[in-house]
Amino acid sequence: MSRIPCLDTEALPEALRSLSQGRIINVYRTLGHAPRSVTQIARLGASLFADASLDAIDRELLILTYGTVFEAEYEWAQHVPISRAVGVTDEQRTALRAKRYDADVFTPAQRALVTFAAAAAAAPVVDDARYAAVSAHYTEEQIVETLVLAGFYYLLARVCTVLDVGIDAADSDELVRMAQSMHGD
Repeated sequence: MSRIPCLDTEALPEALRSLSQGRIINVYRTLGHAPRSVTQIARLGASLFADASLDAIDRELLILTYGTVFEAEYEWAQHVPISRAVGVTDEQRTALRAKRYDADVFTPAQRALVTFAAAAAAAPVVDDARYAAVSAHYTEEQIVETLVLAGFYYLLARVCTVLDVGIDAADSDELVRMAQSMHGD
């Protein structure tokens, strides 16, 4: 049971209800208790989800990596169906779940990305070798975006783990549609 109850849709800020244009997931229903920030948090999430420089597979590999490093079962459960829908394989999810970021199921670029992401999520500094590996495959924009995703998913992870937010894993395309509609300003 969640420490703070999820708000009913009618109790959420109008701006958040307008952004979502549909079902609002539990983490946002919990964040609704902070009405002055929830809409901006949702806008950032939608932007990272629907209008990013990273492709959808890389984005989902990162989110699943952060879910494991941050020990956030909610994030993992929400993104398994989304990752499947965009092309992340069962073998890749299994490797991420086991924190085997160097597994052969990833391309060299993906290995560099998830290894960098896991290191950045676990400690305040990433060594030069990991940074060099990721920068050999990704642009500066994509590297910064990787770190912004880490911060965003850390925020969601701690809301979910500390407040014990109930998992509401949705159909794979429902969250994709929600994020895309939230981004369409």
